[in-house]
Amino acid sequence: MNNIDREGLVQIFMASLPGAVTLLDVDGNVLSWSAGARDLTGYAADEIEGRHFSCLYTQDDIAAGKPAASLRRTLAVGRHEETGRRVRKDGTEFEVHSMLMPLHDSKGEFVGFSSLMRNITSSIGATADDARTGLAPPRAREMILVVDDDEQVREVVSHQLTSFGYETVVASNGPEALEMLAREPHIDLLLTDVVMPGGMNGREVAEEARRMQPNLKVLFTSGYFEGALLRNGKIDASAQLLVKPYRKNRLAEKILEVLRSTA
Repeated sequence: MNNIDREGLVQIFMASLPGAVTLLDVDGNVLSWSAGARDLTGYAADEIEGRHFSCLYTQDDIAAGKPAASLRRTLAVGRHEETGRRVRKDGTEFEVHSMLMPLHDSKGEFVGFSSLMRNITSSIGATADDARTGLAPPRAREMILVVDDDEQVREVVSHQLTSFGYETVVASNGPEALEMLAREPHIDLLLTDVVMPGGMNGREVAEEARRMQPNLKVLFTSGYFEGALLRNGKIDASAQLLVKPYRKNRLAEKILEVLRSTA
């Protein structure tokens, strides 16, 4: 396949994805810019391609070195996911859920990054109305173990689950989650990210957790690109999955669905 064919396929693929999809070179400069990225930020492709992706960050985040730190973490861990502020072409700020993942060629050589941003501004400051799904309330303070390497994600999700009436405990990686399960035999559901540092991914954590507690319910959370793990056979196709970013009411619905399932 020649370069023109590959470039055309990349553009078709990016156009089919939701959210703002961007391809970056190894230094973080924008290589390719989707229509979703244009609609979200106000930049046309010819205005931003070749510029460093940090131009979308706030000045405070740039001064704190967050863009460079996110690239380093992506390479070290295999993914970097965060919620934060970004800046449009017109200078207005908005809240996004973003994810960076490294890209490798057919020889396994690192060639750049893929970036996905989704606007969650409308979700910020959501009220209790978001949780009014018409579903039955939790039974007798069911307990949920939240496993995610992102501290902010753990805090937000734990707070939301508590507001629904659940008890929560949290862990930052797989080994810590298994230690928590060993100490706390009354956990009803494991809510775990798919890709995590610490030597164990979400599938491995779930398998070991179910050996410890066979009746434990499991719900995986995943960014858009990580959903491919389901199709690659690394997680059973019947696994319950909640794709990030998600609204508070969708979290409430999915948690209750898994807890009430017979599987």
